[in-house]
Amino acid sequence: MLKLPLVSFVVTSYNYEKYILKTLESIKAQTYKNFEIIVVDDCSTDSSCKIVEDFIADNQDLRITLIKQPENKGQLAAMIRGLNEAKGQFVSFIDSDDVLLKEYAAAHIKVHLETSVAFTSCQIAEIGEDDEIHTLNSISSPKPEENEILKQVQNDVPASDALNISVNYKILKHKRFGGWYWSANSSAMFRKASVELIKNYKNTDKWKICPDKFLFNFANLIGGSAIIYTPLAGYRRHKNNAGNCTLVTGDKKLHSDNTTKTNIQNNLKIRPETIKFLLQERNQLGKRNTVKLISTVLLSYLF
Repeated sequence: MLKLPLVSFVVTSYNYEKYILKTLESIKAQTYKNFEIIVVDDCSTDSSCKIVEDFIADNQDLRITLIKQPENKGQLAAMIRGLNEAKGQFVSFIDSDDVLLKEYAAAHIKVHLETSVAFTSCQIAEIGEDDEIHTLNSISSPKPEENEILKQVQNDVPASDALNISVNYKILKHKRFGGWYWSANSSAMFRKASVELIKNYKNTDKWKICPDKFLFNFANLIGGSAIIYTPLAGYRRHKNNAGNCTLVTGDKKLHSDNTTKTNIQNNLKIRPETIKFLLQERNQLGKRNTVKLISTVLLSYLF
């Protein structure tokens, strides 16, 4: 009898006591039930860990683990720590201030089972500090081009009762390395095999903020990606997150100086960091693949 794959939700936590319970409850409420939760706390100084521990005590039927980092190492290090513990064939890295809609996992898995992409990224809804919806049509989400025909997942997936939803998506092709074509971190689900190499990445201090820039581009380089054109995650804008530095006014995003600085720094370092990492992993990748991947990164400087 064929079985549906296990999904590992890796929740990275740091001082979000106001929101983390809502994040965990949204994962618990998934219609797709074959999942585990791994919370990696990056030395929070508030009551985040206590909230997680209480949630575990109250939900002993769930597969959930709390990992406490010995020191604050930043979000990418926490993501890698969770990846090392993940047992699922698919992994989502969830920010502890975001929430997931109940069909999040089912939609992602449905697209993954019909494709072979490294990861999928859904559209997002934007929410505020008290869960109020700001928009279901976020300008931080990719949009289909005018008159574009999207593909719809067929309903011939084994054990499809658990995946009884309609999903429109598009596989991205020929996208320039180092760009940004997806929604924010919590929007994505990765085929675990496509990001296994990230476990060996040592320079995590370079991606303490906005690690999705590196992770998404690397996974797309390795195995491509797909966009799900449905808002399945609630991206929370509040005074303490990076998104707060972006003023949203209708269909415009106005970056603060801090956000502009971070974006420039990320754009400058992503190519040399990726090339160094590919060279480090050349024995795993093989010479031919290493040359091909590095060539793609180098050509992105020009095109």
